[in-house]
Amino acid sequence: MYTEGSATHHREALLSSRSAKALAKLEQQTHQAFTELCQRSHTSSLQTALAATGLGLWDWNLVTDKTYYDPQWKHILGYEVEEIENHHNSFEKLVHPEDFPKVMEVLEDYLEGRIPVYEVEFRMLAKSGEWKWIFDRGRVFQWDRSGQPVQMVGTHQDITGQKLQEQALHQMRKRECLLNTIRKFIYSRSQLQPILETIANVVRQFLQTNRTVIYRFSKDENRVMAVESVNEQNQYIYLDKRQTKTSLVFPISLKLDDYQNTISPIPNSHLQVVNQENELLRWCCQNNLWGLLVIYDSSSNRHWQEWEIETLRQVSFEIAIAIQQRQLIEQVHQEIASRAIVEAQEQKTTQQLKDTQEDLKNFREKLLQNGKMANFGKLVVDVAGDIYHPIHLITAYLDPVSQYAEELIRLLEFCQQNYPKSKTEFTSEIQKLDLNFAKHDILKLLWSMRSSSERIKEIASALWSFSRLEDEKMVKADIHTGLDCVLRVLQHRLKEQPGRPRIQIIKEFGELPLVKCYASELNQVFMNILNNAIDALEERIQQDNSFIPKIWIRTEAINNPFSLVGNYSSQPSKQRKIVIRISDNGKGILPHLKKHIFEPFFTTKSKGKVGGMGLSISKQIIVEKHKGKLKFNSQLGQGTEFAIELSYKTMTYADLIQGASF
Repeated sequence: MYTEGSATHHREALLSSRSAKALAKLEQQTHQAFTELCQRSHTSSLQTALAATGLGLWDWNLVTDKTYYDPQWKHILGYEVEEIENHHNSFEKLVHPEDFPKVMEVLEDYLEGRIPVYEVEFRMLAKSGEWKWIFDRGRVFQWDRSGQPVQMVGTHQDITGQKLQEQALHQMRKRECLLNTIRKFIYSRSQLQPILETIANVVRQFLQTNRTVIYRFSKDENRVMAVESVNEQNQYIYLDKRQTKTSLVFPISLKLDDYQNTISPIPNSHLQVVNQENELLRWCCQNNLWGLLVIYDSSSNRHWQEWEIETLRQVSFEIAIAIQQRQLIEQVHQEIASRAIVEAQEQKTTQQLKDTQEDLKNFREKLLQNGKMANFGKLVVDVAGDIYHPIHLITAYLDPVSQYAEELIRLLEFCQQNYPKSKTEFTSEIQKLDLNFAKHDILKLLWSMRSSSERIKEIASALWSFSRLEDEKMVKADIHTGLDCVLRVLQHRLKEQPGRPRIQIIKEFGELPLVKCYASELNQVFMNILNNAIDALEERIQQDNSFIPKIWIRTEAINNPFSLVGNYSSQPSKQRKIVIRISDNGKGILPHLKKHIFEPFFTTKSKGKVGGMGLSISKQIIVEKHKGKLKFNSQLGQGTEFAIELSYKTMTYADLIQGASF
């Protein structure tokens, strides 16, 4: 752990190569430059602009150790200006002890020329007592004659919100990975006991606890231990029940409707009697429970997070599905054995079993789809809101700042024209300021701020439009508008990235009528197909650096040659169709994998990438909800094309005057 003394030692080590004589000379030379920089940083226009962007300014003289933090730098942490001393020690005291070594290491690498710019993320202590994540960026802007750095300037930016979003996304991915592992094992095993043993092991390892037990109850209210998973290092602790601490008890119900009503952990009042088996068993049997999922932990101060509780709720649901499936299998086997003579009845029972299993599978897939769409929709709305509010503030400040800038420029021009030219001091200050450059540069900066704010508002608008749910009813929508909306949302994946060129989008849009559909769900289909195309292109780029990735989007309306359709005004509505084709020039799909493309949980993506549900959900949306068709054609080494066919009706004049949009 770094202390204030060790931090001082680091600075002294960085400056050890400078002689005392050079330091004294440099201190005199840089004092005036430091004063002028601080004076420029105190101007109201600059402070207003920095405050609007959320950046805090700092300035550090490496020779004299003089440091300046502007008010916004202190306000980011919740402090008033006078509460933090303008000294480098103030910064060192506020940095998290675990992060301070990394900060000093990056600073040393930058000052020694091993990295081109000083950029680092770390935590700082806010006035409220919480730790805030800060993105620190700085540069040396003055050197002495021997090339040694003299003065640095930089900014602080609060990235706590971004870090929290990354943490939430990481937790969601961990939960989905755990649940996918459990589901895969459930479908690959026919016996219940090995399934429960695997679930207990993976849950204990996932939560990093000492012990996980799945109990089941018999009809006479006797507890029966089904499976147990114990950390090998702590297995002897549990021979004495007094040393165990029950952290969380989660009920397992065979009524699947209970999970839709948000089944919850057993109340804390029952945790106190978890070792009093009679009372706990009586409570569980009164609630018609199959059993319990119990998490033990030897630590007494563990705080269970909401996402961990939600994960256990999903795990208990998966256990209930596995139990029901095995119970149904046993029931069917008994019925088949008792009616073996009647062949027709046997076939009927077998078919009922398959139908029941398919219903359970579809139920779980729909539940997974709803959960993913809800999480994604919330994430999109949160991101759009986070972008919209700060940019609204920037936009609100642009007009007054622009007005102030124009008035200041007019004032300077007036002074320049009317002030006596014999005043050498005024002329000298004008030359230092480089007035002509400043007049043009401040207007260019304001224009750039306005242009950037409009771009962010456009992105927020696209995210907001994409996240709207209109599944309750069908609306007449413009397919091209939906495609453009999705492309704007995916712009961060299409643009050029390090080690990867920009993905070209070639749009060949035909003339399409408005189509009655579930607009937001069609957006989800476009999103799934385009994401898969981007993934395929990125995999090919890794194998061929000279490859130019492209995606084609083609639309057309096709008339049915067998329909007797006249003009719009005189004939009734007739069925026609539109076709949306999305193709890429990626690697293509192996022939033996094509038949599995639309199966749930099947994916051709490389390990480490989440996938397997997008095309299955897309086909359900197109075929079941829109009564359309979703087809694909893939040539190995040439690419893949997905074609969506949707029917529409020709419209009368009354239909044409009704507008709709995504």
